[in-house]
Amino acid sequence: MYLRNRQALFWALFLPIIIMVIFGLFNFDSAPKVKIRVADQARTPASEAFVGALGQSGIVELTQGDREAALEELKKGGIDMVVVLPPGFGAAGQQPAVEALYHSGRPQSARTGETVVNRVLDEMAFQAAGVERPFKLETRPVEARNLRYIDFLVPGVIAMAIMQMGIFSVAFALIQFRQQGVLRRLKAAPIRPGDFLVGQVITRLLISILQTAALIGMGVVFFGVHVEGSYVTLMTLALVGGALFITIGFVISGYIRTEEVAAPVANVVAMPMMFLSGVFFPRDTLPAFLRTLTDYLPLTYLADGIREVALEGAGFVQVWGDFLGLGVWLVVCFILAARAFRWE
Repeated sequence: MYLRNRQALFWALFLPIIIMVIFGLFNFDSAPKVKIRVADQARTPASEAFVGALGQSGIVELTQGDREAALEELKKGGIDMVVVLPPGFGAAGQQPAVEALYHSGRPQSARTGETVVNRVLDEMAFQAAGVERPFKLETRPVEARNLRYIDFLVPGVIAMAIMQMGIFSVAFALIQFRQQGVLRRLKAAPIRPGDFLVGQVITRLLISILQTAALIGMGVVFFGVHVEGSYVTLMTLALVGGALFITIGFVISGYIRTEEVAAPVANVVAMPMMFLSGVFFPRDTLPAFLRTLTDYLPLTYLADGIREVALEGAGFVQVWGDFLGLGVWLVVCFILAARAFRWE
């Protein structure tokens, strides 16, 4: 009897293995890298050598860009330091000052970044002359937004709640309706199948919107979370994401006949996304190949979109890629759900 209980076997054997594998993929032991953006205004062989050496340091996550855009990113809290290489950097007979502008709320990252930059400049000076360093480093803090973990967590929890509402409520409800003969009676009633399905979707979308509003309200009131972007954009993401995960619930209920099998299947679909889509932890700690794969998960699009709107003030234009990803998944899952739906 116990061996025939697939749900019990899943929870006892396979679920702990899945959780262990998922958390084993995160590299929590490695020290976080300092995010430095270099604004190369010199475009000389020396500046290119500096950028190459800084990127090979092993503790720097290096990007390049315009000085003003880099400063805006620094003020938003997206990076830890901006290094500006001025015109004339590396030219003979010149000692231009290299700027290192760092996040005022992250002193540890600032010290690490300054140490690495100084080490690279010393190595370049030694290779060039071997005596006095021709480069001066001027550091100064920049007032910037210092994001807390709760600021990161709240958008992820909102996305997770939308996913759970869509997948679990729809899958179990429709399987119960089918087992109890409710769908058979509805099929015989003067109601069109489309009306019934639309009613299911609208009901759960309204609950998702109320749930999203409640979670945002709690985050703002109790934890001091500040939403930078538009609530309209945020709620639109919640609507599209809710429609997608409701459709995934329809897919599961269409292919699965009993609740005992639906529970492990729903968990197999939801749990990897819950831990790998950046809900609780940044995906930077994942291996590179897995981080690339998780870029295309439905929950990743939703969590990243909500986080960009809430924390960075992004609008529709900035999160169009997340909307596109959710839309593609919605179309694919809708086709699967339409083919799998059964009244009996």
